[in-house]
Order: sequence, then C-alpha cells, then structure tokens
Amino acid sequence: MNKKKIIDFKDHPIYLLERHLKYDEALIPSKYIVDRIKNNNVAVYSARNMFEFQKAEIVIVSMISPLKEMRDNARDILTKYCKAQFIEVYMDTPLEICEQRDPKGLYKKVRAGEIKDFTGIDSPYQIPEFPEVSISREMTVEKAVDIIYNRIHNTTTIL
Repeated sequence: MNKKKIIDFKDHPIYLLERHLKYDEALIPSKYIVDRIKNNNVAVYSARNMFEFQKAEIVIVSMISPLKEMRDNARDILTKYCKAQFIEVYMDTPLEICEQRDPKGLYKKVRAGEIKDFTGIDSPYQIPEFPEVSISREMTVEKAVDIIYNRIHNTTTIL
C-alpha cells in the first residue's frame, strides 16, 4: 500500500495511505447493504492490519457506516484483537447539506433514479446513539479537528 505523508499536525505525521480503499469499484456507491457491510469490513481489517503488523499507534478510518451493526462490529474487532481505543465520530450533517457539498454529483444521480439503494435516501442510515464525539455543522474545521485530536489524546475538550 502506498503511503504518502500529507501533513504534520501537533507534532504527529499524518499519512494518506490511498485516496480510498479499493474493494470493487462497481460497488461504489453500494447497490446493496450487504456490499456496504463488505466495504466496511475491508476497512476494519485494513485498520487491524495497520495496528498489528505495521505497529501504527493511531489509525483514522473515515467512511459511512450506516448501520449500528457495522459500527459495533468494527468496535468489537478493533478493541478485542488490537486493544485499540475505538472512538466513533458522528458528523451531524443534514441531508440537504450533504447534497450541496456533493463533489461527485451522486445525489443528483440518485434523485434522477440512476443510482438505487443510496445511504440516507432509499437505504437506511441509523444515527449513532452514543458516539464518543459528535461534530455539528456549525463547528469550524479547526474546532472539529481540535475536538477529535483531544479525544484521541484524552485531553480536555471544551465544546
């Protein structure tokens, strides 16, 4: 896997491993919830690999995990086998905002009927009940990064 350093943040290097995990391009966006589960599992096992074999101290996985079952599975695997501290971050963004920010035009395709089973439209999204961190759309990027950074390092965060 190609690793490229993209930034130093508070004395910690941040690496971009790949633009996104490749599983099967035909499944992105997923047409079936089973495919979404498989994509999430690939990400979980990639993170586990980074902890166990590459001795990573911090692994950040950013992806849509629409079902509680997926998030619970990720938490169980990473805490049980890697003794990782699992921090669920919920980006509390209304659907309308997601549609406005859509760089790939996927929501337009969904609305036109070209894509089916799209998370949050015609496929379920279960809002996390108790995420460790919740980021609201009113927060600046800097504030959100600070909150997540402080949570990772167990320091006090003022919301």
